[in-house]
Amino acid sequence: MNQERESTYESTAYNSQKKTELTARKNRSNDSYFTRVARGNKLGLPKGAHCQEYLAEWQCNIFQQDALQTRKPAKRQCEEMRDPHLMEFWPTLFEWPVFAMILRHGIAWCAFAGGIGGALIMTFIGLIDGDINLKAILGLLQFFFLPFFIAWLVLKLATKGEPKLKKDTRFFRRTGMVSIYRKGQDRLEIPFEEFEPTMTYRTGAAGSTGFMLQLTHRQSDIVISHINDYPEEYQVYLEWERLHQFMDISQPLPDRIVTEPARQFDPVTAEYDRKTERPKHLWRDMDREELRERREAAKQAAKDFPWGKTREQALASGWKPSEQRINWQALKEKQQTA
Repeated sequence: MNQERESTYESTAYNSQKKTELTARKNRSNDSYFTRVARGNKLGLPKGAHCQEYLAEWQCNIFQQDALQTRKPAKRQCEEMRDPHLMEFWPTLFEWPVFAMILRHGIAWCAFAGGIGGALIMTFIGLIDGDINLKAILGLLQFFFLPFFIAWLVLKLATKGEPKLKKDTRFFRRTGMVSIYRKGQDRLEIPFEEFEPTMTYRTGAAGSTGFMLQLTHRQSDIVISHINDYPEEYQVYLEWERLHQFMDISQPLPDRIVTEPARQFDPVTAEYDRKTERPKHLWRDMDREELRERREAAKQAAKDFPWGKTREQALASGWKPSEQRINWQALKEKQQTA
């Protein structure tokens, strides 16, 4: 296994267990107020992944579990996700595949929640009043649901397969490098360990406040922003922790639903799964009710985690991980009666 590791990961790969001498930070004492605000506040977290409640991420849901039910080989699934055991990427809104995907989800909501949902509500009201207006219901489906459904279908076909992104920021686990897009120039590659995580506060058009994860380069003015705004601070901490664990070859890949097929292709992760006897299809074959319970417990555990402390310190202070927050006996009884 050691030979496999040496042949898989390059000497530049990031390893949190190795002490490296970083060059001094750039002197920012002359930065303006607005520049400091734009850079955000340092997260101030200890090195490593300590909470690890990745089921609490907003994108972890039953739809990802459904996606694992495909009969496609694991290798093919990984290719369609741009090989998540090799690369993590931060997209930008200013590319067609990303914009089209966001638009597709919005149209799907209009079609199914607005069209189908509206038709069901009108039917329910008609049943109560004893007068179902079939013409109005069909009109709603024809002029509201159908156009949105066709638009959703076209966008789904147009964005099928691997997204062809160009302007995204790429994080490579096996080399430890961050690849940054530069217009009209070759991509710039910088070691991951030269970046520091910061958090900025963003106010939306409606006045809502969100928190965004950024990476600030120690020796330059380069700042990389994550595409998502999060309503709660703990979500930013968790996002950074997941990225840090992904890049850290002393640790297995973060245990997420969507990337489960890729675990077998990363040597460190495969070895960890063998030692811990983790089922190969843990998330894919999990009972739906158990997945819901685990997800809710993970969200509460992530909210309660004393960020800024190590896992050992958190446990000593009384914090409970998600698996200790579930009433397993009640869950078992619920599953038996379902």
